[in-house]
Formats: sequence, C-alpha cells, structure tokens
Amino acid sequence: MNHSAGHQARENRPRVELAEVVRAHAGDLGNLSSQQTRVLNAIANCRTPALGGHLYSCDSCAYQTHTYDSCSDRHCPKCGSLGELAWVDARQSDILPVQYFHTVFTIPDRLHELFLSNQKLAYNFLFAATNETLQEVALTNLGARLGFTAILHTWTQTLLYHPHIHCIMPGGGLDPTGTRWISCPPKFFLAVHKLSLVFRGKLLSKLRQALDKGTLVADYKTADTALRKSAKKKWYVYCKPSLLGPDNILRYLGRYTHRIAISNERLAGFHHGLVDFFIKDRKNDNTQIVVTLPAEQFLRRFLLHILPPGFMRVRHYGFLSNASRAKALPLCRSLLGAPEPPARPIESWQELVLRTTGKDPTHCPHCTDGHMKVVQTLEAVLPKWAHPGRATSP
Repeated sequence: MNHSAGHQARENRPRVELAEVVRAHAGDLGNLSSQQTRVLNAIANCRTPALGGHLYSCDSCAYQTHTYDSCSDRHCPKCGSLGELAWVDARQSDILPVQYFHTVFTIPDRLHELFLSNQKLAYNFLFAATNETLQEVALTNLGARLGFTAILHTWTQTLLYHPHIHCIMPGGGLDPTGTRWISCPPKFFLAVHKLSLVFRGKLLSKLRQALDKGTLVADYKTADTALRKSAKKKWYVYCKPSLLGPDNILRYLGRYTHRIAISNERLAGFHHGLVDFFIKDRKNDNTQIVVTLPAEQFLRRFLLHILPPGFMRVRHYGFLSNASRAKALPLCRSLLGAPEPPARPIESWQELVLRTTGKDPTHCPHCTDGHMKVVQTLEAVLPKWAHPGRATSP
C-alpha cells in the first residue's frame, strides 16, 4: 500500500467512479457470494443504459437531455443522496432542544474473524449489547431511560474491516416513571470506563452462548481462544459531546446513516490496475493524503462491507424506537418546554428538494427559465454488465 501527499485539489482531478473499477476488475475476483455479485452488478449498471431512463425536454426552450435510472442499492456511491435528504427531513421531529452526544462502541481485532463468518448474527449481537449497555449505565448513573439512534459501520478509511457502532443521542432521558426529564451534566454524559466494561461483558456473553449452542459458525477451539483473550483486553468506547447544536445535528447524523465504505468523491485516480483514494491522516492533523491499492485488493476490501440482504444498519432505541416514538417524543418535548414540530407536507421528491435545499431540480440548465418535463421513457438496453464469476452461497 503506497501513500502520497494529497496536494492535488479534488476539483481538478479526472472524475473517477467505483463503477469503472468494478467493470474493469471484478472479473478477477473469482467466486463471490450471491449478495456480493448482486451488489457489484448493481453498481456497474447504475445510471447506464442498462437500467433504462427518461428523456427530458424543457417546456420553454425545448432543450433536451436524458438521465438513466439508478440502481438504488445502499452500497452504491451514486445512490443515497435523495434518501439521505428524505431521512433527515423525516427525523426533524425527533430533535430535542438539548446537548447531543456521539458515542462509538468498537470491538478488538481478535473478534473480526468471528464477525466476518457470522455477520448477521454478530452484528445483531453488537446492536443489542450497545443498547443494553447504554440503557443499563444510564439508569444506574443518571437514573434515566435513553433514546438514541445507532448506526453500524464496518470500515476504516483504508477499507479494512473494523465493525463498530456510532450512537447519536440527546444528553439526558426520561425518569423510570416517565414524569420528568433528567439532564446530564454539561459536556459529560456517561463514563466511558463503565461503558467499556459493561459492553465487553454483554457482547462476549452473547457470543459465548451462541458458540456453546452451536449457532456461531466457527472452529470451537479457535473461537473459544478469541473470546477468552478478548475478555482480558481493554475495549475502547468513545463518548463526547457534539459541537453542533440541535439545528445541525440532523445533517451530521444523516451523513453517518447514509455513509458507505467509500464514495466516488474519495477516488483520486484509476490507472494501470491501481486505485488511488483519499484518506485523512489522523496522526497529522487530518491532512489529506492519497493511498494506492491494486484494483483487485481494493475491490476485495470493498466487498468486506457488503451487508447481509435486508439487514438494518440504522436502528432507533429507547424513547426513539419505532414502538415508543409516537408517545414518548411529545412527552419529552412537553417536559422540556419545546413546541411541537410542524406537520410534514405530502410532496414529490422534486418538491422535497426545493423545500429543503432551495434548489429546483426541474429547472432548465440551458435557458434557466423553463422546467424539464419527461417526454419519453427509455427502455433498458441489454445485455447488462454482469460479473462473470460463478456465485457461491450467500
């Protein structure tokens, strides 16, 4: 892996997309799971004639252009911006007028192999242990029931495997009777040392039970050693106040909920079978540098972060859970003296973009006066690009 200075301005570099790397080198990867194959095919075909599209014409100057349909896969760097916008807008009513905190739960490297071999089960354990830890410590130390949003990320900046949970939560919660809001001290929420110890115990207990029951796919002796040695390590939990106020916390949260392993914006170059991409050097004041990997190695790292089909990587807990939000949030606002949020309008995606960004996506880029209207549906052009390798089981 090579590192070089990231002095080249992003806006001046040639545009590179993950889809190019996929189309050029996914065939070198050999057999893949059906889920990995499906995702690579979606990324390769996204916004190309393979998926069809629409022809637009301006109602004022008759300028015409076409757009191809997106794949809508959550792992695709071309998709997600509209979903993020809609998600953030829908969560406006969840925000409370209090300080927010960002908490991260990580696991030791020794458990990575177990997680990779049992992704759905292990990720569910990770979410459950995180929720149980936060609620238990908050009730013990603060006397409050929390509400928070948890997001699973599985990558480092260099696309290595590193499963961890990000939590964004208001600083405080409801007392057990639901009649009082309990605030945390300024700039301090929950002790990370306590969180670390409780989290370690809860997650290891769940993994141990699954191993003993035979529901964890692993060599028993190897897994047993990993669990025992992990129990002796210090686990790291991060918990710090967000510097953003309630008005900006949603945009911050939206970026986390819709972030994928790598975006096209981070790709710096693709040439001679090598992929260049930007990372931030944490040890050098977040200076931007460029990392270079062989394309096959780059794609194999990317595939580490393909989630199991239908897996929910964003979850809400406590008084923000789907079962409690409708009753608990109005109660929280009432106890905090906060007004009820305005009702969300029923609108098209174009109206949503205009209302939330001030930009009209139907505006004609040619004459700047008219609006673009769909005049023709473009049928999908076959054959689609497809990964040539034989898919193995999911």
